[in-house]
Amino acid sequence: MVTYNCYDPRCFRLVLEAASTPLCSDLTRKPAAYALAEVPVYVIVDRADRRVLVLTGPKGGEYREKAVHRPRESFTLPESIGAVVTMSVDDLFS
Repeated sequence: MVTYNCYDPRCFRLVLEAASTPLCSDLTRKPAAYALAEVPVYVIVDRADRRVLVLTGPKGGEYREKAVHRPRESFTLPESIGAVVTMSVDDLFS
């Protein structure tokens, strides 16, 4: 913790967010803020469109790599989070 109950963003390796409303801010403002803070991985579970977006490679206030995963798919998060984690899209929606 730094001050005012806020944490230095460098301590976060991953942000995983479940969104049920339109993804306007989740795809514009939030990725820019997390990338600027150099959070290595931002995962968005888009419940409305039943997909998972994985944003990685933050540089200059944007994520350089973007992947979309759909039902019946699995994906492995980058080792930059400090562990090997494989997730199933179906499990995230169940």
